[in-house]
Amino acid sequence: MFSSCIEHLLNGSLLQKIKNTFPLPFSDVKLRSDISNVVYLNWMIPLDKIRHLIPEGIQVDVIQGKVLFSILTYRHGHFGPAAPKGLRPFYSSPLQSNWRFYIAADAKLFKEPTVLFVSNCMSSLLYCFGSRLFSNMMYTHHPLSFKHQCIDGDIYTKIDPGAGNAPDLEVICHTVDKWKIPSDFLPISIRPSELLEKIIVQNRALTSQALNLSHIATISLDFDIKEIKPLKIDFFKSHSLYEIVDEEECFAFQIPSLTFFMVNEKRITQCST
Repeated sequence: MFSSCIEHLLNGSLLQKIKNTFPLPFSDVKLRSDISNVVYLNWMIPLDKIRHLIPEGIQVDVIQGKVLFSILTYRHGHFGPAAPKGLRPFYSSPLQSNWRFYIAADAKLFKEPTVLFVSNCMSSLLYCFGSRLFSNMMYTHHPLSFKHQCIDGDIYTKIDPGAGNAPDLEVICHTVDKWKIPSDFLPISIRPSELLEKIIVQNRALTSQALNLSHIATISLDFDIKEIKPLKIDFFKSHSLYEIVDEEECFAFQIPSLTFFMVNEKRITQCST
């Protein structure tokens, strides 16, 4: 009941109006997290299946009629403001899962690789509240339960939304020795390293609330591509995604550790191309 009340408050228009009227300090927090066990689940999905999920005025990157869709699930490491450094050990390390598409390059607005967040959830109610209050980027939901366990190459993830607005997800997978690129991904690259860079290296993230009202953040990831491991899916279930990915082959991998930075955030008032 308490979680539902908080969710209603965070989804309300009043908080959004306050943040848009007084962007500071809400949009000036520089964040850092030393993340572990990042699992990427990626599909190439026909545009017609996901068109309803794309806000009006935004063009996603379409490759031979299909759109790249990724789910990232991971454990944060002392997630919070990057400065002062002395406070970082006191920050918590919640689980997070964000779901995203990739925006088509545009000379005016999207000169750098940019992702579009379409769903986001965290295991900590406090962090959900904080991310909504101090950022316009992360419309974070709090699920009923959230598990993400990585033990000796075996990975188990389960997100149960309960009565909230978080997406549902259950995945069992394990690391393998060799890369296997699904045929739908080959138009992007036949080389695993190039495909990984396309998926991982994104310099900006966009959250769109409505036409001509969006926020964009500059982000960066520090990681070693040599440490990335291919994954094989043993079990996958998601009511949220059933009609979208049911016939598509998943390209999955794990990054054991990386450092995440978000260095600034700003409002943009025109998303149409």
